[in-house]
Amino acid sequence: PVCVLARLATAPGELGAMWTLASDTALAAAYLRRLGYGEAEALALATGRPLQKDKAQAKGLLSGLVRRHVFRIPFENLEQHAAPAGATRESEDSASSPTAIEERLERLGRPRSIVERMVSGLGGGICFDLNLAFAWLLRALGASARLVMACVAQEEGFMSSATHVVVIVDTADGPVLVDPGFGDPPRSAVSVTGQTVDAVGTYEVADAEEGAPDGFPKILRCQRNACRHIHDLDDTALDDSQLQAWSTMYAFQLDGDLACDAEELREGLRAVLTPGETIFSEKRFICIGLPKGHLVLSETRMRRIEDGREVESVVVQGPEDWEKLASKVLSHPLVSEMPADTDVERPQKKAQVHSPRAGGSVAQAREAFQSRTGSGSHRTFGSIDNKSIAVGGAGQGGGLGLNAPSYGAKVQHWTGSGVCRRAVEIADDVRTAWQRVMDDADPLSWIYCAYSADGKVLELTSSGDGGLSDFKAAMGEGLAWGGFRCYGVDKRGHLECKRPKLIFVQHKPAGVPFMKKAKQGPHKGDVKEVIVGAHMDIIVESMEDLEEEALISKLQGAAGAHKPNGYEFDAGRVIEADFYGLGIGRACRSENARNDN
Repeated sequence: PVCVLARLATAPGELGAMWTLASDTALAAAYLRRLGYGEAEALALATGRPLQKDKAQAKGLLSGLVRRHVFRIPFENLEQHAAPAGATRESEDSASSPTAIEERLERLGRPRSIVERMVSGLGGGICFDLNLAFAWLLRALGASARLVMACVAQEEGFMSSATHVVVIVDTADGPVLVDPGFGDPPRSAVSVTGQTVDAVGTYEVADAEEGAPDGFPKILRCQRNACRHIHDLDDTALDDSQLQAWSTMYAFQLDGDLACDAEELREGLRAVLTPGETIFSEKRFICIGLPKGHLVLSETRMRRIEDGREVESVVVQGPEDWEKLASKVLSHPLVSEMPADTDVERPQKKAQVHSPRAGGSVAQAREAFQSRTGSGSHRTFGSIDNKSIAVGGAGQGGGLGLNAPSYGAKVQHWTGSGVCRRAVEIADDVRTAWQRVMDDADPLSWIYCAYSADGKVLELTSSGDGGLSDFKAAMGEGLAWGGFRCYGVDKRGHLECKRPKLIFVQHKPAGVPFMKKAKQGPHKGDVKEVIVGAHMDIIVESMEDLEEEALISKLQGAAGAHKPNGYEFDAGRVIEADFYGLGIGRACRSENARNDN
């Protein structure tokens, strides 16, 4: 039962007592194992103190540790509700036993015991558990980690007292903020200068403005792709309420270095545990991070949020049902794989994910994959599966087949009710126009679709029969989707054969802000249900991506063994593409061509 799991993770017992006999190195290795590291890698990190020896590379490892913490150790308040604030551990009328609050306050002075609890169970805790334990681990790995207090922002202003604790790590490039114990945490180490981007948001440390509490000179701001809204987990209207603009998460002290049992921490924890003071005393919750969102359980339902949308919702039917759902959430880290590291920093150039170009061989792709995964302790970072290493497609009927029309599972987005829910609405005339493009007998050869003013509907903005040149001329400066028809042309001997090729286009100009581009990605599944049957997908960031030679290279790569020896992008103009060097037309030396010479 969940109550037993919670007790293992929150109360001292035989298992916790056994850990007191272990060395700090062994405990750090066990902690790393819970974060998903393999046995050998955990031991190497625990004994190597990498954050002390290589401070120049510290931020990358810090971000990986934060991300693993968010994905594998839940943010939850089960202990607070398993033992009410005024109750004792043994009995409510036992004068000799400490109350739950007293025990929690006393535990602050024993940070190692907090780590022992973390290692021994499936549970997690709140910031006074998670961040204190994480600071202990970072110090065990050689980091200079400091604890500072923070005042959490509300809809209007800030909380009246500091109820959050944050970890600051001093690196060779300056201090960075790490905070896996926040209700809606960054998934990376956040630099105090510039912007830091992870899978769910962009983060920035700024000077506190008027209205911030005294003694807290810095604020952490964010612009999210997904919002957890810990103060009201069940309100679906809040899922995208903070996705458009920058919002303040909290004000914090940058230069402090508090002891674990400092009076500031004790007062902050006391406020969190006191009934009626904060949301933590009102109801139970469990939250665990996902690569593009989160999985949460409140008193009334379990919700899975991805890309800012609810994709699963299960209503709690009673106490037993709640425990089953809690077990599912707590067990999730044990049955899921760690995603690749994805955070980037600005103002540096944005990180790019490289995949083999169309036309490259599977052997080349495998070499690139092995070069990323074969280096020592980082061999599991950024790993991909076989589905990720090929971009070629069926083309003329051969090849890998991954871009063949209708290849792959149909993409749908589901709510908990089982009703299909789209990420973006698509106007009916888009489907009608594309059906015409698919008809080789219809002169319409391309469509271009842009977003409505509110960004919620994809509308047909232009279409035509003029070929690629007209399609390029119609392209705007904002995010859009579209497609066009061209032809693969075979001239072999006396024969000439033209086969239509449909190209699916995702237009995201280089000048569009990064966050807007990130929000376009989840729409692809819905758009491809309307712009169907494409032989090849391309992303267009500049007009260079639509140059004919570049398109021919990709189309030839998507073809099988039988490749056309020419392509027609505009009516009447065929560009030769003699891939095998066999000649074209009457000069073709193909075994299937009969030349009259």
